[in-house]
Parts: sequence; structure tokens; C-alpha cells
Amino acid sequence: MRRIRSIDTIRGACMWVMIFGHILEWWISFDSYWFKDWMFAFLESVGATGFLFVSGISTALAYKNSLIKSNNSKDFNLLTVRKVYLIRAIIILLIGFLYNTLFILIWSGDIADIWTWYVLQTVGFSLILAWPFLKMSKYIRIVVSILIFAINMVLLELLLPYEGQSNFFGFSFHILYNPTDQYIILTYFGIFLLGTVLGDFLFEFNIIEDQVKRRYMFKKRFILPSLIIGTCILMFGIFFQFPNFLILGTLSSLAYSWGLILIVFSIFIAIEIFEVFKTTKSYKLLYYFSFYSFTIYLSHYLLYFLFPGQFNYIEILIIWVIGTALCGFLFRIMYHKLGSKASLKATINILSYRLSMKIKLHDVLKFKNK
Repeated sequence: MRRIRSIDTIRGACMWVMIFGHILEWWISFDSYWFKDWMFAFLESVGATGFLFVSGISTALAYKNSLIKSNNSKDFNLLTVRKVYLIRAIIILLIGFLYNTLFILIWSGDIADIWTWYVLQTVGFSLILAWPFLKMSKYIRIVVSILIFAINMVLLELLLPYEGQSNFFGFSFHILYNPTDQYIILTYFGIFLLGTVLGDFLFEFNIIEDQVKRRYMFKKRFILPSLIIGTCILMFGIFFQFPNFLILGTLSSLAYSWGLILIVFSIFIAIEIFEVFKTTKSYKLLYYFSFYSFTIYLSHYLLYFLFPGQFNYIEILIIWVIGTALCGFLFRIMYHKLGSKASLKATINILSYRLSMKIKLHDVLKFKNK
């Protein structure tokens, strides 16, 4: 099946934004904090929402492709699809907990912060929670996502007064919302689930062989509706309880960032499908950020120790432009010399498949029947 390059482009752009945010937070001098605050206000929720949304799209596409593979292979069946999927989710979750243990404990010193909704923990749990929904219709998933957002708003209001308390409600708040300014599961699982819906639509349109019909379906059933819906959601996010769209974790912020991502993604899809210009090389840098996203995310924390609090906002921008160019050059060499060998994401996929092959069929069936 044709690869939809716009997915890699958006995921790479979101990773680029998240890395920029971290560099800005670590290296900015105190007198330029105003610049960091403004950048975070407009971009932090976009990077987070976009990454979880695109992760949902990729999950749905990978699941659909695995089903096709299982129908055409004797060695790769539906049981294997499930095992590979769940093992991959568990590995990501374990890496997320390891990340929390190594980095969060170093900075906070509070053992309770091992349970923190940073991106790896959220992605891992979202993958596990999404599994039963992948077999359901797209419209059920849309309804479930809306219900999740509504439940989240109610629970947050009910549990917020108990933050930090040593009782059931305080514990529940910690499990669901520690901390509220990060990738809390109820909010971002809803985004992830909506991504799987979009992934299903993309899959259906992308397998159409007739080029004229394929372009027509993308235009009428995906691009135009996404632009209209995205614009409405974006406007709602900006004007509902203005200016709350600048505060991460609010409904306004979620709507603003998701609407913006939907618009940008639709534009990239239109450029790619209608070949406005060649996209094979145009977004290569962002493709590298996507291909090595997991590797980049884990390794970039070493930069924290280089220049803490040493640059003003102009110097940060200059360093970031030069650094992005150098990273593009480095990633290009890595891609051509090492390929997937330097990609932790690819390594996890291979490991998940190999581990799934070691799980005996009767053990899995026994577990299923419990």
C-alpha cells in the first residue's frame, strides 16, 4: 500500500516542536523567560496533541495493514497481530516507567512522580486501551472520544480539591492527573482514539487504485470536511473562555491545538495527493525527525546539561536554526549508513514480533479463556 508521507511530516514536525520546547526551557536565560512563556503558550499543546493524534493515525493504519498481512500469510495470523500489538505497547510502557524513574526522580526527588503522565506513559497506555476499539466502527469511537472528554471535565472538577491528599480521592487524582499540565490519559487517549478514526478513513481512500476516484474521495470525503471541521474546532478553542486556549490542559487549549493540527494535516494531504509539488524530498528533514522520533526523544535529554540558562531568546533562535540544519545533515548520514538500525522505534517493532513468536499458542488461548 502507498505510504502516506504527510503522516511522517506531521509527526516529525510535532517532534521538532517538542524538542525545541525542551531546549528553550533548559537553555533560556532568566531575562528571556517571557519569550519561553509565549512560545509554550502557543506551541506546547500543539506538539503534544499532534504527536498523540498522529500516533493514533499510525496505529490504525498499522493495524489494518497487519490484518491484510494475516489474510495473506499462514505464519502471521490474527492472534499474532494481537500479540505483536500488545507486546509493543507494553515495551513502550516499560520504557516510559524507566524514563520516569531515571529522569523524574533526578529532578523532583519524589518517588510518587514515577507515575507521571509524560508522553511515553500516555502512548503506552493509549495503545493498550485502544486495542478493543480498533475492531469497532469509526462512529462508535467518535462517540466514545466525546464521552471521554466529557467525563474528564467532570472528574477533574470533582477530584481537583483533593490534590495531594492521602485518601482515595487524592490517590485517584494522582493516578489520572499527575500532573495536570502534561499528557493526562483521559484527554490524550481521546485524541489518540480520534486519530484511529482518521487512520481508518485514510486507509479506505488510500487503497483505491483508480487515481481519479482516489483523488475525488480524498478531496470530498477527507480534505474538505477536515478543513471545515478543523476550522470550526480551532475557532471554538480560541473564543471559548478566551484566552484559555493558551493554558495547557484546558478544553480550549485542546480544541485549539487539535483544530490547528487537523487543518495543517489536511493541507499536507492535499499537497501530497494532488502533487502540488514533489514531497519526496521537500519534507525530508521532518521525515528524519519522524523516523528517528523515539531515538531522538530519549537521547535529546543529554542536551540538558550543556548550556543551562545561558542564552537569550535571539541566541536561542539562532542556535536552534543552526542546530536543526546540523541535525538534518546527521540524520541523513544515519539514514543512509544505518537505516532502521539506529531507530529505536524499528527495534521495538522487531523485538515485539520476535517475542510474540516465542509465546506459545496454547498459553495465549489459555489466557484468553480465563
